[in-house]
Amino acid sequence: MTNQIVPVSRSPRYESFLTEMTDPGKTILIDGPISTELDSRGITMASGRERRVAKDDPESLVQVHMDYIDAGARVITTNTFGRTRQVLGTDFEDLTNAAVECALEARKRTGTEDSVIIAGSLAYHTAQGPGKYEPMQDLESWESDIGDLVELLKNSGVDIMLPEMVGGPTFTVPIIRAIQTIRMPFWLGFSAYKNQETHNLCVFDNAGTPIDNALPDLIRFAVEGTEGQFRNGGDSGVDVIGAMHCKPAVLGTVLETVQSHGWDGKMMAYADDVQAWDPKTKQSVYGGDPVDVYCTHSVNWRGDFPKCNLIGACCGFSVKHISALSQRFGIQSA
Repeated sequence: MTNQIVPVSRSPRYESFLTEMTDPGKTILIDGPISTELDSRGITMASGRERRVAKDDPESLVQVHMDYIDAGARVITTNTFGRTRQVLGTDFEDLTNAAVECALEARKRTGTEDSVIIAGSLAYHTAQGPGKYEPMQDLESWESDIGDLVELLKNSGVDIMLPEMVGGPTFTVPIIRAIQTIRMPFWLGFSAYKNQETHNLCVFDNAGTPIDNALPDLIRFAVEGTEGQFRNGGDSGVDVIGAMHCKPAVLGTVLETVQSHGWDGKMMAYADDVQAWDPKTKQSVYGGDPVDVYCTHSVNWRGDFPKCNLIGACCGFSVKHISALSQRFGIQSA
């Protein structure tokens, strides 16, 4: 007797969204950053208010989501990046559920419940600086925590899972495994930076693994399953793979790497503008990339990679960048 694999749980809303994505001429916008957008509005990371905003000031978080939807975003991400049980402690369940509730409320208030997708943000990245990207937690307990997070996000009502800023093999594999275990659709967002010493493009792990060494197995695991359980044409749940939280100058190279290592499906692109980050003060320095410059980058990625029809922005950019992208691509609001 063989074990039957449970089908991936794709909502009718998300199935309709996937159908739209098959149109090669259609560009769909993802939102911009949540944490740094809140930070710019006075809900700062340094004060700790940003971490607790979903419970202590939900209206501010709902408004950020609404602003992105009004700017033209069709995908909004939950304010759960890097937020595991170890990070949030006893408030883990309440803050996670509240973060999803804020996204759901924004979608309801904007009347976009049939057209906007909510993505549950997942990450291992600790924002502690170079060489300290990975959790200090032991791998077994961290994998248990990430399993709890994906379960909570699923039960709270997200449409898809969105692992962000991944690429380090040690901690990316457990994320893929946890999502595939609960049979949710997911998009995989790889990030990379240029190592100034080796000049290699590296993923954000403590070892500084070159992207060409990290991505082949991770893409294979995403498509075939971490145990090879979907190798013979089964549905692994991965619908999109792309590049995010990369500097605009290297993002195209990451997309090329994704394609060269076996991914032939839909892709996404959303760059960041962080020039420096102080983990002690939790403050960033941004490059101030003008809106028109970022729009040009995005148009170029869209043209250079025809399957990359999901475009957004990441840390250091803002609602105004998404609004400008909407105008540049001639997108109607959701």
